[in-house]
Amino acid sequence: MPIGYWETEHLLRPADHTVVGAGIVGMSTALQLKRAQPESDVRLLERSPLSSGGTTRNAGFACFGSAGEWLDDLETLGAEELGNLIRMRAEGLTELVNLLGADAIGLQWTGGWELMGNSTEDVRLGKRIQEALHTLQAATTPLLQKALENVHPKRDPGPALVLDSDRASRVGANMAIALPWEGMLHTGRMVSAFHRALDAAGVHRLHGIEVHAITQGSQTWTLDTSMGKLHTKKVGICTNGLAAQLIEGLDVQPVPNRVLVLKVPAGSLPVGTYHLDQGYLYMRTLDEHHVLFGGGRHWGIKLPLPPECDREAEAQWDAQLLASAKTWLEIETVTHRWTGWLGVGSDRRPLIGEMSPGLHHAVRMGGMGVAIGAGIGRELATNMLET
Repeated sequence: MPIGYWETEHLLRPADHTVVGAGIVGMSTALQLKRAQPESDVRLLERSPLSSGGTTRNAGFACFGSAGEWLDDLETLGAEELGNLIRMRAEGLTELVNLLGADAIGLQWTGGWELMGNSTEDVRLGKRIQEALHTLQAATTPLLQKALENVHPKRDPGPALVLDSDRASRVGANMAIALPWEGMLHTGRMVSAFHRALDAAGVHRLHGIEVHAITQGSQTWTLDTSMGKLHTKKVGICTNGLAAQLIEGLDVQPVPNRVLVLKVPAGSLPVGTYHLDQGYLYMRTLDEHHVLFGGGRHWGIKLPLPPECDREAEAQWDAQLLASAKTWLEIETVTHRWTGWLGVGSDRRPLIGEMSPGLHHAVRMGGMGVAIGAGIGRELATNMLET
């Protein structure tokens, strides 16, 4: 499509900083860059009118993780690295609240629970968590207390993990592990709050522009996009699971997650967030009649990247989600269904770095983007300003 004068002269003009990907990380990065250097030209590019990754397609958990996930990280990475992950999530959520405000993102400190059923796997997991409970509490509780002290209404709600027999009996679980620090937010309100903040700061926000390739010049970088070539002094890649399409050699890949919204009888599920099947499945209340139920990436069902779709594979995935949901809920109908995309790799730690002078990245959120995204964006912005 031919580019007009006004577009060339202003809308697509060379920028000081160009951030690719307008998810939580990208929006946070652009906002931090502009606030640190108000005179600089900061451009934010997003290929989708809304988002095709995870930012508008997540479950809206505060995202500190579950006991099963923490146990896996403890065994894989050790207590110190588990603590680093927990600290990153708590500090990242605090950063998000400080950027936008708790009310603006609809944050509710409802608490969360990990539920175990009667399967052999669940019984075995429950025993392992009980055996490691004190170790997990010691590795996580002080970090959550310190990092959330300025934003959590319950300054000290106790340990990060608590056996909860009452909640287990209420929802028909064999065992329930309470996560008192957990909460949930409203993803749509969060994105709208980001957009207002970006516009107020003067970030040049452009949706519907896809970046195909990035090449280095003598003093600037050139982005080959669906709207022609754009020029910028520095680039921040924030496309999470899709980052390997633009930067070779990154240990990150896109993985789909399916999500359903289920209409249920009023009050079927006590208010809160719930982790199931070692965190690979999850559910949360939306209102008195609706529950969000999603996950299932561990089933290994393959879906094509957007905008392509595979209706047969989606139907297979949805059928498995519904079968799992019926273990816990009486379902009247499905009101919504969609796919979100995660960025995962060999472990849950994000990748933040500079591949070449001026070409930065912050990707591989590991399904924890809601919690860590704003903090990762702050770190990326700092890196871009310092080099």
